[in-house]
Amino acid sequence: MASSGFVAAIDETLCTCCTICEEACMFGAIRVNGDVSLRWSACMGCGVCVGQCPAGALSLVRDMKKGLPLDLLTLAREELPRASA
Repeated sequence: MASSGFVAAIDETLCTCCTICEEACMFGAIRVNGDVSLRWSACMGCGVCVGQCPAGALSLVRDMKKGLPLDLLTLAREELPRASA
């Protein structure tokens, strides 16, 4: 699985350690145990945690180390090669 080119960022001043993000993360990148931590290598930048955080403590930030974001709109516009008859 390829990274999105983004990574989750946690604003610890807003985080309430409710564990909703930890439960939502299908990659096991977020751990809540009195405080919250992110395993950078496991985060795929999918944004599920961001959408689930009731405190607004999570956001996605561009991370050059994760590669270029995949431009799905450009890919969708490209025609696939047609099979020859």
